[in-house]
Amino acid sequence: MNLSVGIIGLPGVGKTALFNALTRRSTSSGGRSTTATVPVPDERLDVLAEMVHPKRIVPTGVQFVDVAGLVKGASQEGGLGGRFLSQLQSVNALAIVLRCFPLPDLGFGAEPAQPLTELESILLELQLSDLGRIDRRLERTSKAARSRDTQAQREESILLRLRDALDAGRSARSAGISESEAESVKDLGLLTLKPMIFVANVAEDDLPAAFDPVAPDPGGIRSILDGLQAAAAENDAELAVISAQLEAELAELAAEDAAEYLTSLGLTATGLSRFIAAAYRELGLLTFLTAGEPEVRAWTVRQGARAPEAAGAIHSDIQRGFIRVEVTPYDRLVEAGSPARAKEQGFTRLEGKDYVMREGDVVYFRFSV
Repeated sequence: MNLSVGIIGLPGVGKTALFNALTRRSTSSGGRSTTATVPVPDERLDVLAEMVHPKRIVPTGVQFVDVAGLVKGASQEGGLGGRFLSQLQSVNALAIVLRCFPLPDLGFGAEPAQPLTELESILLELQLSDLGRIDRRLERTSKAARSRDTQAQREESILLRLRDALDAGRSARSAGISESEAESVKDLGLLTLKPMIFVANVAEDDLPAAFDPVAPDPGGIRSILDGLQAAAAENDAELAVISAQLEAELAELAAEDAAEYLTSLGLTATGLSRFIAAAYRELGLLTFLTAGEPEVRAWTVRQGARAPEAAGAIHSDIQRGFIRVEVTPYDRLVEAGSPARAKEQGFTRLEGKDYVMREGDVVYFRFSV
């Protein structure tokens, strides 16, 4: 499963700087969309590689799409703003970057952070964009519905519920349409129907206070994040806290030096790791692993996926010819020390077609084609 996240935000919030840091790219034009796929950090792969000595290690990846800064009126479909919003229709989720640090004093006083105001402005543009698409579709659908076209009547009902939610200032997701109903209007590419991650871009100096409730908080970052957390809950979104400034510094360091730097700040994970974890939670995804001499590899499937579906993530032939799957929980495999000992100790079990995949399953699929 390919995971793609569109990164949006108002101009000057550090959105493109964050994109460059996350993807370890030195340049990215703020005037056009830029796309890059980055590996998902997963320490489990290195542990498994020490056990089986594969020829290669293959992490799963996330595609980031950097979209130029939004401006008021972008939803009107004309000019650059409309084109940039259109580029987001194919992504799985939206990451809204919000400035949570004051701008420096240029002679008029420092400009304070106003992330909630920024968020309200962005959500409004997304809602207006969706309303425009729904209204244009309704012009055609309602005409067909009046002629007693059953499919058109069903679609009209869905569109009207979506429009009611948007007219009330809420997202399309809040309309409560079913998965099958959402699939029927998928071609509309409604932006507020997508899962969202609110990305709080904080100053590096505020990171300790952001993650340690007893650390000094001279900048008041905890109250800012509390407000964003409440907004995330209200909008059924995830909140990820990142410092683009720190991520840029880490991108220039060797892995060991970067880890030491994080430790000195009292942090255990990079912003990229927190960002991706938030995206996985919001999208309802999990990672399973395969480990053998050819390769150790991470794979992504939706939560609730059964074994044949996971097999299909590797190859359609494996899904079609699925027989059984050998499953070893990652923690149990580490405890045993090797796949062979995990089998000896009874940690490895055989499961059938109804097995629901779990985070960290290390698997081997048996199939016949």
